[in-house]
Amino acid sequence: MKLYNKLFASFFLVFSLVSCDSYLEQVSPDQPTTDQTWVSYEAAEKYMASTYSYMQANGWRYHEYFYLPQNFRADDIHPEYGTTAWSYLGRIVGFNNTASDGVPSVMWYYWYKGIKLSNDLIKNVPEMDVLTEEEKESMVAEARFLRAWYHFNLLKNFHEIVLVTKVAETPSELQLPGSSKEAVYQQLEEDLSYAAQHLPAQWEDAYWGRATANAANAYLGKILLFQGKWQEALTALDKVSGHELVAGTEYRGLFDGSMEMNSEVIFSGAFTAQQMDALGLYHQLGVAMAPGEINGGWHMASISDYYMNALESGDIRKAATVVEHGETFDGETILFDDPEFNMSIKYMESLESITTNRSTVDLIFMRYADVVLMQAEALYELGRETDALSKVNLIRERANLAPSSASGTILRDEIRTQRMIELVGEGHRFYDLVRWKIAAEQLNASGQQYAENFEEKHQYFPIPLEEVQRNPNLTPTPGF
Repeated sequence: MKLYNKLFASFFLVFSLVSCDSYLEQVSPDQPTTDQTWVSYEAAEKYMASTYSYMQANGWRYHEYFYLPQNFRADDIHPEYGTTAWSYLGRIVGFNNTASDGVPSVMWYYWYKGIKLSNDLIKNVPEMDVLTEEEKESMVAEARFLRAWYHFNLLKNFHEIVLVTKVAETPSELQLPGSSKEAVYQQLEEDLSYAAQHLPAQWEDAYWGRATANAANAYLGKILLFQGKWQEALTALDKVSGHELVAGTEYRGLFDGSMEMNSEVIFSGAFTAQQMDALGLYHQLGVAMAPGEINGGWHMASISDYYMNALESGDIRKAATVVEHGETFDGETILFDDPEFNMSIKYMESLESITTNRSTVDLIFMRYADVVLMQAEALYELGRETDALSKVNLIRERANLAPSSASGTILRDEIRTQRMIELVGEGHRFYDLVRWKIAAEQLNASGQQYAENFEEKHQYFPIPLEEVQRNPNLTPTPGF
């Protein structure tokens, strides 16, 4: 059993019930738990488990506040009426949202809460006499990985963020100004480099889901890639070891719960049937993605025609990702009221998960396919086209496709297309389009129904209005 995940789950449930007070409004947040927490290895481990809990929300809150907003603003997944019927989601996907909309506020709160708990660990663990130096280093490294993970998610989603690297001791330290992207990236690089040096390459199965040195190097490579530091990114990505692409016939197992603990997954958020039964922990991506005629689905999003047209004949990823009208899924022939509808089945384990509104498939945050494609991109940008092509062909071979012989900008576009096909629905595409500076172009090319509303400001969410009101040192997002 995933013992650490059970510990994580219990704390996820507790902390998910905490009211959404502003992170920046809390006073001396380490004080209330100091006496109870920093007294034993077991207590510190429980606090570590709670620090993971803000990576994802439970039930409908996950897909409405995290999954859909991070996935349905791109060219591969488009919103449907189950989304646009809700005004607060419709405004986001229609690119007419404001600074007072609630979805970005939840992101801001969750991720800063995760940062706060990370900083608690980083400050207090080194002072715990009951721990060995090795235990201290490992715990601090894990906390620094999580602090970087939360900051990176904020950085991708908001035009400006507050870099928080220590526990607030005075009220003034709760009202920090926004930080430059350069300063944030520098801190992320330092945190992830430390984590890569002091975390194990792998944990034993009982601790599946914890950050590893491989996860740290993969994310270090990603943040360097986002900055265009191609050689540094490649150096970090090349340090990821012990992971591989799963065999083609096992590909679907990555997303239906049948093969969650495998060599391709580098970092994921774990759910189990035991957690669902005992603690009520689950997500609802199955029912969210299905249309109403399929076991009462909520019809919130679909795979775009643009994505479907990019697929090549024989690509095994198609059957693992999307179901079309008249195809078989979970042993049944699927018929949609709209024969043109394309149903996403990533993280949908069965038709029963639609009926029960409950899914427990692990959510993948980082897998080796992403690393390979990032290596391909860095190699291409460094002018090493032959090496870049070999990386792309690893992905194509696993997908049961003939090798490519592309070069020049055609190779660049092939790398980008393979990223879309491979990672659809995993929270990457919109941020790729933004960093490539082609978001508006691709929204229009894919026929996204609100593409004409997209402006440069919509590359980011506005800083929540209540945060600006609470913190006079924060600058309101321009244009909102």
